Amino acid sequence: MKKIFLLLIIFTLVGCTKEDEKVIITPTPENIEPTPTPYIDNNPIVVGIYHKGKLIHEYNTKFQNKKDIATFNIYFTNKEDLGSTNVRNNYNKYYQEYENIKEYKTGFLISFDTINGHMENLLLDPSNQHKLHPYLYAYLYDATHQTGKYSHLKKEDINDDTNYTSIKLYLHLDTKEITSPITLTVFTYKDDNDFLDGHYRGNSSYTITIYNK
Repeated sequence: MKKIFLLLIIFTLVGCTKEDEKVIITPTPENIEPTPTPYIDNNPIVVGIYHKGKLIHEYNTKFQNKKDIATFNIYFTNKEDLGSTNVRNNYNKYYQEYENIKEYKTGFLISFDTINGHMENLLLDPSNQHKLHPYLYAYLYDATHQTGKYSHLKKEDINDDTNYTSIKLYLHLDTKEITSPITLTVFTYKDDNDFLDGHYRGNSSYTITIYNK
């Protein structure tokens, strides 16, 4: 009887212990949410927007239909006065200061407000140069590979060696509907990781403001 009584006590204690135990679930790989890779910007390139050899901070013009604002040159420096207006020489001089610059591409962001709302164009190639229709068109040029009197680049002209040395902003129609200054930003990027929600998030950029005066 004593043995049976002892066995009953042991079974009762063991049963209570098992009921009180907490179930621990070890997460499997498919249950673990991936940790986002932090964005690290190692882009060393300094870039600037120039007009007639001088670094532009702001630009004044009269907004008129069917009129060029200006052709701005893109150089990889922020030096105030280059002392030269030769686009090809200026571009090549500062391009050659970077060892791995071929890993990067050049892009632009143009934005302004109108009576119909905010307008924005992320311009990475000539395919959407007319996105801001009817107000403004943007034309890209490559002075390093074009000679003489050359035209703006088309989508089919673009290859791995193309350099965007210049951008021309042309006011087309309905410019009286533009209600704010125009901002022009140039930036350099390596891949899609340099963009977040369709916007450039790196540090290699330069912006000018164009005023209607």
